[in-house]
Amino acid sequence: MTVFDRGLLDPASGAAAVVDDVALLTAMVDVEAAHLRALIARGAASGAFDWDVAALDVDAIAAAGRSGGNPVIPRVAALRRTTPVPLADSVHLGLTSQDVLDSAAMLLATRALDAVEPVITQVLRGLAVLADAERTTPMVARTLGQQAAPTTAGLRLSVLLEGITRTWRHLDGVELPLQLGGSVGTAAVLADRLGVDGAAALRADVAARLGLAARVGVWHVERSPVVLLGAALAAFTGALGRLGLETVQGTRAEIGELVLAQAEGEGGSSAMPQKQNPVPAVLLVANARRAPGLASTLLGAQLALDDRPAGDWHAEWQPLRELLRLAVESAALAGRLVSALAVDRDRAAANLALTRGAVHAERVQQAVAAVLGRARAAELVTAALAEDDFVAAIRSSAGADVDLDAVAVTGGPVGLSDVLIDAALRAAGEEIR
Repeated sequence: MTVFDRGLLDPASGAAAVVDDVALLTAMVDVEAAHLRALIARGAASGAFDWDVAALDVDAIAAAGRSGGNPVIPRVAALRRTTPVPLADSVHLGLTSQDVLDSAAMLLATRALDAVEPVITQVLRGLAVLADAERTTPMVARTLGQQAAPTTAGLRLSVLLEGITRTWRHLDGVELPLQLGGSVGTAAVLADRLGVDGAAALRADVAARLGLAARVGVWHVERSPVVLLGAALAAFTGALGRLGLETVQGTRAEIGELVLAQAEGEGGSSAMPQKQNPVPAVLLVANARRAPGLASTLLGAQLALDDRPAGDWHAEWQPLRELLRLAVESAALAGRLVSALAVDRDRAAANLALTRGAVHAERVQQAVAAVLGRARAAELVTAALAEDDFVAAIRSSAGADVDLDAVAVTGGPVGLSDVLIDAALRAAGEEIR
């Protein structure tokens, strides 16, 4: 079989082996193995088995899966061929293809998130260190694309930190349940073999063996586990994309408030030798742009009919795995980015000075209004904005009774910036210790 995707159009794909076809096949085999061991433990099957995933032909299973519409059918046949008789007859007993694929998807997600956790911990630690170190670094805030008022580099970084912390914590807390209901969700075959209580106990046993949640109900057509996981993955990838977007903006030559130190040869252009593109930031943005469309497919597939769906379930397979892939890739990219990110304090100060003090106009007007009234303050500020030095003009026209030192000088905390930074650091506390 020709390999369709070798990562040619996905430069970050090297990080995503944890969700590739071999990883998915391994998860499916692990589901079958946990089920068979649970049957043996209850005396419903007997014998020993030792399945080697490496011996399974992924290409052959994929090709054979076309006739039945999913890869479980040929994979079960391959496992039975390598299982001693009569134990082979108990392979897949009481299961249906959807049980195995749904459970394997949840198991794949568990393993993907386990791989992300140490990487994202380093990302959060790196952002926390930067936010704390730059908490008093003056920087201009921008609203609707325009310079607005002073802020601090630390506060801006803490906002990124908080967004990633919250979306990761939400993703990490999503329930990933076992699916085991049999052909129509009644688990009748297992109940016939083990009794009602035995079948219920077997479901809990299989979940425990796989480290999945033991959900009481079946979710063949109740697709909230997939929808909630997909939405959480998209939100997490989006939060990392924000980190990339801020870096793309901050490293622009005409802004230059952020510096991304890349190794020689990284970020080169095919045509312009002077360029060094912020590659991890660009790819983070790209991944975040892709995620919402994938999540929307999962939301649409939530409208599943009857007791097993026709097409809706099938539509989930690739989008869910692609969302897992994007999350794994984005975490790795964010790790690269944060380890190389710094604030250029001189450029931040220079940009803050571009408006010749006009960035202080909001707070200055309120200070003048407290002494001279709102109408007079608006008149003086409007006139001062036309001068070369806004603060000097206001100081001259407003008189000595107006104290401008506290509202028209950069440096140190701005408003609640210290409080907000500390709150973001506390919120990330469990992850950054």
